[in-house]
Amino acid sequence: MAALSVASARSARAEAQRLRADSQGLKVAVRANLRVATAKKARAESMAARVCSVAPATSPWSRLEWVREDEALSRVLVPVD
Repeated sequence: MAALSVASARSARAEAQRLRADSQGLKVAVRANLRVATAKKARAESMAARVCSVAPATSPWSRLEWVREDEALSRVLVPVD
């Protein structure tokens, strides 16, 4: 009976060590993912701030306001007098 208890205790100890190692690996992965997500969020927020900071300009063809300048539109649309 004692041999089973010692064997099961060793097995439980080994399993606990394995679980600790696995959890440490997961913590490292979570921290890395958090750093990446934080950097991506900061880039997205700065891009959104730049897009929103452009003052609306009135269109030369109508009274509609453009939220941002579009280079493709400036190449395609030309003022007609």
